Amino acid sequence: MIPLIQNVVLMLYPENKRGTVMGIIGLVVAFGPALGPTVGGWIIDNLGLDWLSGVLIPLVIALMLAAIAVVRPVLVPQKSQVDWLSLAESSIGFAAILYGFSAIGNAGGLDLISVLALVLGIAVLYFFGKRQLSLTNPLVNLTVFKNKTFTLTTALSALSNIALLGVELVLPLYLQRVHGLSAFQSGLMLLPGALLEGLISPISGKLYDRFGIRPISLIGFGIIALGTLSMLFFTPHTNLILVAGAYAFRIVGVATVMMPTFTEGLNALPAKLSIHGNAASSTARQIAGSLGTAILMMVVSFGTQLGSSEHLSTAVRLNHGYWFSFLIAFLMALLGFCLSFKLKPKTAASA
Repeated sequence: MIPLIQNVVLMLYPENKRGTVMGIIGLVVAFGPALGPTVGGWIIDNLGLDWLSGVLIPLVIALMLAAIAVVRPVLVPQKSQVDWLSLAESSIGFAAILYGFSAIGNAGGLDLISVLALVLGIAVLYFFGKRQLSLTNPLVNLTVFKNKTFTLTTALSALSNIALLGVELVLPLYLQRVHGLSAFQSGLMLLPGALLEGLISPISGKLYDRFGIRPISLIGFGIIALGTLSMLFFTPHTNLILVAGAYAFRIVGVATVMMPTFTEGLNALPAKLSIHGNAASSTARQIAGSLGTAILMMVVSFGTQLGSSEHLSTAVRLNHGYWFSFLIAFLMALLGFCLSFKLKPKTAASA
């Protein structure tokens, strides 16, 4: 659904207005996951785990009815065939890699199943990529990555998605296991960040249209790095207001950088490749978020085991594990900040 919405924007709005509109879309795309821990925590604590999925059913039905009544096509529909082998290869390949990292995290180390899953995933994705380059109508047009600006901004957009989704998963678990909060209470700690994200995302889109991507990306990843750096000093006794404040601060950086980097990549492509670029960038961003989350949880498991040999309390050992995940998140933000220097200033990009 998200790439579909973005494709509509590409069709309806000129390049100089896409940043603002993408910022509004970013509000919705990012605000949902940001608000999810609070709403989901309340549902789990008060209604039970079954309701977490059940409550979505009437909402989805309502959206489907609204779509039938309101949504109209913006282009003339054309017949297009799906390469089912490519679809199967991408599904198996990415699922195997994700499972491999998750299995390593659950087991706390390498085992035969996780290694085989990773090898299988890499091998299948190799053949998937090779097939895409040979098809006249590929599932994902990989030739868009020949554009250096698109490749760079896709990497930055993927890093921002890891920064959003990875810590959004890790931090509530940290609050529950280390600080002893309930699911709802831990989600509530993330609510200020969710509100700030909804406020900043449309603003960042307008700033991108005015100043270009380079200063926006540098400022955004700088904020993410500083906010994540403060998390390295968390202990089982850290004031919860400081925890919520650090998360909210770094979310400002995520909201600043997420949609502008994505939009810059699409603007760098010729019009005929913009839809293919949207599909490729969206795929990379979503997969990066999933894999990044799995890797962070794997690091938590490793870090906790490293501290288990010492005579420490359970909370301190768990805090030790989460410290490693915050460290990886900080290094990813630092990588995004360094890569942002390679972006073109607005005048050069416009030329």
